[in-house]
Amino acid sequence: MRITVLCNDKALEGFRSEHGISLLVEDRDKIFLFDTGSTDVAVHNAIKMGIDLSKIDAIIISHGHDDHLGGLANVLRLTGSKHVYAGNGAYLHKYSDTTFGSPIYGREFCESLGASFNFVTEDFELYDGVFLLTAVPFETGERPQEKFNILVNGQRKRDLFEDELTLLIVINNRGTVITGCSHRGIGNILNRAGRYCHVKNVVGGLHLAHKSLAELDGDVDYLKRFNVESYHIGHCTGDKAIETIMNRVPATVEELMAGQRFETF
Repeated sequence: MRITVLCNDKALEGFRSEHGISLLVEDRDKIFLFDTGSTDVAVHNAIKMGIDLSKIDAIIISHGHDDHLGGLANVLRLTGSKHVYAGNGAYLHKYSDTTFGSPIYGREFCESLGASFNFVTEDFELYDGVFLLTAVPFETGERPQEKFNILVNGQRKRDLFEDELTLLIVINNRGTVITGCSHRGIGNILNRAGRYCHVKNVVGGLHLAHKSLAELDGDVDYLKRFNVESYHIGHCTGDKAIETIMNRVPATVEELMAGQRFETF
């Protein structure tokens, strides 16, 4: 399986970056686009790398924040009609404190560009060995930050990211977990994925940038239980967290950069 980083907060020289993430996942005979970044950066970098996005089989949206869903319209302008898998509630109005965090282009506009939305409400096998895990249960102390909220029936309420999807690809009982932000907690995600397989690889954002060193130490101790062999992490993970995982987790740990390609199996 090969993964190409089309969008990330940091990039290799010659590629564009932005706050967001987009990963092209090539698994056996299927190609997925996991998240779309905020703007047109993913499309720009794909064109630069000679990637034909019209060949993707499906688009998967990890959750409804602008830095994951915001680039969808730009992708669809290039690809035309595509199946788009998202969690139920991805298009609710989302906020970080008082800052609006949903994409400029809404569901109806993306549908006019060819999006065929499939809103996932429970764990779902998309193709053989390709699973979408939705709203993983809270089994650890990890919770989304309290600053995140959503608008429901005209009222603000805490966003528990019930729309959050994780992509799990299983080959010979060994899995690669692909995350957008891990708002519901990477420990909770790995617990859930572990019911399907042994998780060999973790790719994506872990949303640890806001945590103190003491909190990171606790998170890292928990991660070590899973014996994951490799982490390719970036976006919202944070420099401090990446360094801590590099130093303390007995695994191969690499920071994501837009323009990278790597294989996990």
